[in-house]
Amino acid sequence: MTTSRNPTIRDVARHAGVSHMTVSRVINGDHAVKSRTRASVEASIKMLRFTPNLAARALSSAKHPHVALLHCFPNPGSLGDFFIQLLQSATQAHATLIIREIANSNVDRGVVEDLVERRVQGVILAPPLADDAVLVSLLREAGMAVVATGSTHGKLGVASVGIDDRTAAKNMTAHLVGLGHRRIGFVQGRTTHASSGLRLAGYLDAILEAGIEPVADLIAKGTYDYQSGMAAADKLLSLPQAPTAIFASNDDMAAAAVSVAHRRGIDVPSGLSICGFDDASLASSIWPTLTTVRRPTAELTATLFRVLLCSISGSSSDAPVERIVLQHSIVHRESDGPPPTAASNQMPWLVSGAR
Repeated sequence: MTTSRNPTIRDVARHAGVSHMTVSRVINGDHAVKSRTRASVEASIKMLRFTPNLAARALSSAKHPHVALLHCFPNPGSLGDFFIQLLQSATQAHATLIIREIANSNVDRGVVEDLVERRVQGVILAPPLADDAVLVSLLREAGMAVVATGSTHGKLGVASVGIDDRTAAKNMTAHLVGLGHRRIGFVQGRTTHASSGLRLAGYLDAILEAGIEPVADLIAKGTYDYQSGMAAADKLLSLPQAPTAIFASNDDMAAAAVSVAHRRGIDVPSGLSICGFDDASLASSIWPTLTTVRRPTAELTATLFRVLLCSISGSSSDAPVERIVLQHSIVHRESDGPPPTAASNQMPWLVSGAR
């Protein structure tokens, strides 16, 4: 058989009568492939004169691994910071990094076949993709190592690296309670993300421990983007008894809440405290600067690569399933303080225009 171009994995798969993913597994040295199938694929590779250097990365994967990050529903703030750190970690690991967005969480076999063509050996899944059973199954079928960033629902056995979202949210809410706040609004994230439910649970944990009766109206739904944060803040601040503090599930939505407060003539923090989550770059760029939960992004990306490369270098089917929890912290800045009633006794002019 002759061709006018170099043969591809698809050509080998067609010739051997197997899937593209099976060819990838053979190239990657996956011992789970049946010996008869392996022999057929290897014969096709030889007959088609499949370019050796295209398969060489599987034989020297420890030196120059090919890794992909798959994500959807990007948040410009926190995801941008994550991208930068991930690229730095890839450089330090001498790895080739491919970043691909899956629009509307629409996963099909073509996505994985494209990764196979690009010789990807390991995949980092951003939320909520690690909870997508179809995607995880396809990646594993292709013999790729998989690790998740952030929290997952834990049902698919995917190794993950992140902070304790529930405890972090509890700590931030307790901080606001400690300042004297009793009516604390909470802006939830996209419900398909495991972190969203965990952060809500942490908020409720702190509220209940403080002896405060939870109020359903003080919980507003968001989707981790700026626009949803504005809508949620408007809803909370339109309540007959508006909150004295708002805790948003990420910094994009917290920044949106600050904007809404400014538009309504509410001073932050003397008239309203606002706190965020992630410590994205915009948290220290807006006015007032945001008090927020910090996740150690540099440590996170370095750990993701360590876990992924360990899985790539061994047998993907035998890689240990683990959850690595990194330490979070609260970064105290300018957007939080005592509730207005306490502040107005000392500086009443600061809250004269509030609400």
